[in-house]
Formats: sequence, structure tokens, C-alpha cells
Amino acid sequence: MITQASTWDSYRPVRPLQAGLCIAAGFALVPAVISTLLRVIPPQEDPSAMLASFIAYGVVGYLAALFLLLFALRVARRRAVLGGICVVVAALTALHASWLAPFFLSDHRAARTPTFTIMSLNLYDGQADPAQVDQVAAKADVVVLVETTPEATAGLRRLGWNQRFPYAVGAETLTESDTAIFSRFPLDPGTLIDTSFQQWMTTVHVPRVGAVRLMAVHPCNPFCGGGHWASEHAEINRVAQTNLDQPLVLAGDFNAVDDHGPMQALRRLGIESATDVAGAGWLPTWPADRPYPPLIPIDHVLISSRLTATSVTTFAVDGTDHRGLLTTLAGA
Repeated sequence: MITQASTWDSYRPVRPLQAGLCIAAGFALVPAVISTLLRVIPPQEDPSAMLASFIAYGVVGYLAALFLLLFALRVARRRAVLGGICVVVAALTALHASWLAPFFLSDHRAARTPTFTIMSLNLYDGQADPAQVDQVAAKADVVVLVETTPEATAGLRRLGWNQRFPYAVGAETLTESDTAIFSRFPLDPGTLIDTSFQQWMTTVHVPRVGAVRLMAVHPCNPFCGGGHWASEHAEINRVAQTNLDQPLVLAGDFNAVDDHGPMQALRRLGIESATDVAGAGWLPTWPADRPYPPLIPIDHVLISSRLTATSVTTFAVDGTDHRGLLTTLAGA
């Protein structure tokens, strides 16, 4: 039997398996590429800012697409174009991995002073279990509570909160769900930051460390609408810039992930995530009241270059939709 030899222009139909794998890879690539664009061109509008909260998960889409494309490449008759696409997808996968890697690698920034510990937690409009909050706070020197209420504060006082933390900013002025700072160490009178929610700037006088500027953070989230999310983050950035002459800590519910534009802008000022400095890993904090684990890290402790972080851990408290952070810091 005589068969006709193939020539360079012979039509070779794509195998069904190869086509199916490429289509599946395409579906995985769409959200992944969108996540890359949202990271490279940070959104300012509220709907796109919500979508950008999931930028980190773009690496999952790229990994899935790369696996499917490599399998397709193995069964393909013509591999040049498909091989090129695999190279591009591999490069984008590596790019996303490079954005995540710092959270798993310690900066090895040496501690030059004794340590102190900051606890931060969103109480979900005061609904967090006060006994559990008090139990975790036993490990802290300074506490930032977001969405606390007069009723929640009164519940903590009944547990001896005032004896444990004799210094406070914002607690006495609470009339609704807002932010307050409590401390074992002396605090300067607080200054309110001009945003929708009560946010405070104060100085903590930490023994054997010195004066540390502390900003209790809770800007409006993208659901607020009206551009408040972007404008209030811009105000946080402005205040942070004016307080870089001494050690600076920003702690609370930022309603933003590390990939968001405002968080990148703070990094450009030299203000880094304590999670990054300590190499504490991926620590999502919200939502914490679902049957599944938290998905995104919107609660943070950020520090200037005059401080270092030796550990960062999350903790759960009943009644709130956030996990809290316990962060151990020292002078650098």
C-alpha cells in the first residue's frame, strides 16, 4: 500500500484532546490575566478595587493553565506556537510568585531593642466575644480595636481591661462603632485623622524602645462607594509621610490587600508589612465567619524601616468576621 508523504503545507487537524486542553487553559487564563493587569495598573474605582482583592489568586489560574498547556504540548503535532505560549504563561506565573514570595522569606532585619507586641482586631460592630478578646489581649502590650462600641468597651472593662491597659485613646469618645487604642505603656493625646471612620494617630512610649508613632487604621471599604476608599487611603498615605521622622506603625483593618495600589504606595515610602519583614507567610483575615477559611488579608500591621517584626500570627475570636493579628516588633 502506497501512502502519500506529508509536505510542509499539509493540513493536520488539531487533535480533540489538544483542543479541549487549550480551551480549558484559556478559561483559566482569563481571570489570571485580569489579576495581572489589576496589579500592574492599580484600580481607583470601587468595583475594580473589589475585584483586585483577589489578585494573589491569579497564580492559581496561571498554574492551572500552565499544567493544561504543557499536557496539550505533549500531544500536539505542531508545537512551536503552543511552546511559545507556555513560555509566556510560565513567565507570568513566576511574576505572580515573585509578588507572593516576600511573605514567606524573612528580611532578617535584626532587632536592636527588646520586643513589644501589638494586637489588632476588627470587633464587627462590637459583636466579638469579650472574654476571648480579653484572653488574647493578655499577650499584648498595645491593642488596636476596630469597630468597637461603647457596649463592647464596657464589657472589656468588666473583665479588668482598665487595669491591664491603663492608657487609652478614643475609648472615652465612642458613641458608635469606631476605633480605639489601648496600651500598657503611656500614650500621647490622640489626633483624629479626617476620614469616614474614627482613626487615631498617637505616640506610644515603649520602655527601652522609645517613642513609637502609632496609627490605628480603618478606611472606608470599596462598598462605601463615591470614591471614599481611594481618597481615605490617600489621606492615610499623607499622614504616614508626615510621621516618618520616628518609628511608625500602622495597624488595623485597611480594607485592602497588599496588591492594592494604596498599599504599594505605602511600600514606596519604606513602610512594609510586618508579615513581609518576618516572613510569616500568607495570612488571610477575612471573611472569618464562614464555613470556609478566610480568603483575603485585609488586616495588617505595617512598619517603617526603624522597626522590625520578629513574628506575626493570626487568631480567631467568636462573633467577628475578621481574624486578628498578634505582631511582635522591636527597634531596628
